[in-house]
Amino acid sequence: MYGMRDSHPVNHPSNIFADLGLKNAEELRARSDLMSEVVSIIRNSELTQKEIAEILGISPPKVSALMTGKINDFSNDTLVTYLTMLGCNVEIRVLHRCPVSTSVKKGEVSVKKHTIRKKRTIVRKKITKAKA
Repeated sequence: MYGMRDSHPVNHPSNIFADLGLKNAEELRARSDLMSEVVSIIRNSELTQKEIAEILGISPPKVSALMTGKINDFSNDTLVTYLTMLGCNVEIRVLHRCPVSTSVKKGEVSVKKHTIRKKRTIVRKKITKAKA
């Protein structure tokens, strides 16, 4: 149904990167969630890696790296750009919790998926236009 929205966090309750003791765990979790969304959209599009490479303006080997989860090959900015090129609207929100002080608690980063249910022809339309 067009216009119906689902909203749910992409990330899992625990952060594997924090569990591993990595200092940039929240950034890695956000990047992982963004990459997961890009990969999901690509898989659901049923397009070839060559067609996806044309849409994203990258090489087929780079698409392969994306599809196999080579997280260190992609920045958050790059993944956000890919999402927009695949027809997604990406929203970044900053929520102020309290005034900054020496005792302020560190904020957190999260990625949430908002799905608008409609026909899944967006990516296919883009490749058709690119070939014309």
